[in-house]
Amino acid sequence: MPLTRKQESDICLSCGECCKRYSITLLPEEATIIAKKLKLSKKKFLENYCELFVKVYPKTTPGILTFPTTFFPKKIGELLSRELTSVPGGFFVLPQIALKRKEGVCRYLNKDNTCQIYNERPFPCGLFPFMVVPGYEEQYPFCELFKKSNKTLPNKSKQYSKKIKIYFKQMDEKGFTKVWKSTPKKGKFFLNELLLGEITIKQLEKMMSVKATQKK
Repeated sequence: MPLTRKQESDICLSCGECCKRYSITLLPEEATIIAKKLKLSKKKFLENYCELFVKVYPKTTPGILTFPTTFFPKKIGELLSRELTSVPGGFFVLPQIALKRKEGVCRYLNKDNTCQIYNERPFPCGLFPFMVVPGYEEQYPFCELFKKSNKTLPNKSKQYSKKIKIYFKQMDEKGFTKVWKSTPKKGKFFLNELLLGEITIKQLEKMMSVKATQKK
């Protein structure tokens, strides 16, 4: 028998692990909604309560958000060279804005595992743990709700997947700082999921500038 919404809620409120384990990434429209809820300007919210993650994945074939390594800033190249014996000619570059964590957990998680921005929470929070993006499924061994329910949210997952594709296309065509008008000035730089060091917004702009220039 399917769980009731109250049963689902009770299981989540007894756990809260997803809010403790993950950094929650945002789409620009979600940042606008949360900032309004917190009665902050979007600029102040992004600069003070969010953080920048830039993840790169080796990729030599042309494609969306794929940029040539030749034009990467010297410091970024040095960070990559420390981990790779041979740096490839291109990378898939994925810049993300995430909610800044506080004491190791989502800053909007209350002690009783309720959420301060529940009605305005980002899309992934509403989907978890029932994310069914086409071609991708993940099991979460720590999640009691996942273990006790066979529920899926394919329509909402497809809707989110569509939003992500549009977001990627906008960044690819316009550049990151045109999609995000205000951002933290610096952030964390990753090779795949491995943290390599720090990156500035100016370095990111340079990494993504060649394709944008070619498209003008």
